[in-house]
Amino acid sequence: MGQLDVTGWGFVAVLAAVTGLLWWRAAQPRRAGGIRGGHRRLNLLAAAMLTVLLAADGVNSYFSYLPRVADVASVVTGTDSWTALQRQDLRPVDYAEVLHEAPHGGVLRLAVPDRGSGFGRSSALAYLPRQYFTEPLRRFPVVYLLHGSPGMPADWLRAGGAEQTGAHLAATGHPTLIVMPAMSHHWLDDSECVDSLRLKAETHLLRDVLPTVDATLRTLPAPAGRVAAGMSAGGYCALNLGLRHLDLFGAIVDLSGLDRPTHSGGAAALFGKGPAALAAAAANSPGQYAARLPAGLAVRIWLDSGRSDTDVLAALRHIHGVLAAKGIPVRLAVRPGAHTYRVWRPALRQGLDWVLGTQVDAGNGQPTMKAKLPRPPKQARSLTSAQREETSTAGLRGHRRAADTDRDEGG
Repeated sequence: MGQLDVTGWGFVAVLAAVTGLLWWRAAQPRRAGGIRGGHRRLNLLAAAMLTVLLAADGVNSYFSYLPRVADVASVVTGTDSWTALQRQDLRPVDYAEVLHEAPHGGVLRLAVPDRGSGFGRSSALAYLPRQYFTEPLRRFPVVYLLHGSPGMPADWLRAGGAEQTGAHLAATGHPTLIVMPAMSHHWLDDSECVDSLRLKAETHLLRDVLPTVDATLRTLPAPAGRVAAGMSAGGYCALNLGLRHLDLFGAIVDLSGLDRPTHSGGAAALFGKGPAALAAAAANSPGQYAARLPAGLAVRIWLDSGRSDTDVLAALRHIHGVLAAKGIPVRLAVRPGAHTYRVWRPALRQGLDWVLGTQVDAGNGQPTMKAKLPRPPKQARSLTSAQREETSTAGLRGHRRAADTDRDEGG
């Protein structure tokens, strides 16, 4: 029951049919004796409640925010809809019981202390693959998966399929830790992951989160062992922080994130006013500073957008062109959809599949760069027929068109 998809149009259609039937029954004339009147009031109440539920599920179906019954129950009851691990599960005694309860890995909640950022104490959710327990001497790369705004870390587990993506990576030979930190203080708090006047979110990630993860888990603490990834505002965060800190991150996955901060109050709400504020905004706008990046950087960058997400798509096409011209390994995928998790779920899996083409020698903990640059014909076949990818890697000239490109795209 918990795995029932409540966002499929079949479910919505059945719910609409039941709601319509109840309204029809409530509209029937009362029968003599008043028996029908009591039933009619019950039908009216049930129909009204289902109408509200139908409207809510219609919105939920569009954004695919809570796709399963278990995810809805998780929000209502405050329980976890994912495979939860406990801190004691990390003790290297006997992992058999852990694997029995979490055969495909699970999610651990990490306490993140304030190490001087001023952000305050927080927590992060961390997916650990099965191999974390079957290979107790092995170290693993880490994907830092940043949430959007409004948003919270759990969104990636309820709506984004992060646990399923982690299990997929483990099953295909790329076991990876996926860490989902809190980059704001509450669901509506928009930090843009920058050091603003109000909140030092960038410093929080670099000074609080990364050291805590490296100290607690068996990670590969090197750029080749870290990926910055995110969706929407979190996609901008990944792009900006990844490019600003190439000494820490070796790959970037930007899913529908713009190339500039987009706080509802404008840049002034983040950085204030005056020349220093303008300089800070420019320093956090990849669309402006990307042209000044050195050519031939080894960082691998996956950009992804829904075709209907026109403003985001225009921004990503622009920065894709800038980065490609510098010989930086970058890929742009355009898929059917808008600014929703229906785009971000498959995009996360495909983007991580691509950027994790870098091989890491986990035996001695030393990352080695064996660049498996994509061969466009093979990669194109992995896309749906409705999808278009623009590919540029170091050594390739221009953009090679995938087999199923949209005709309105330039080569």
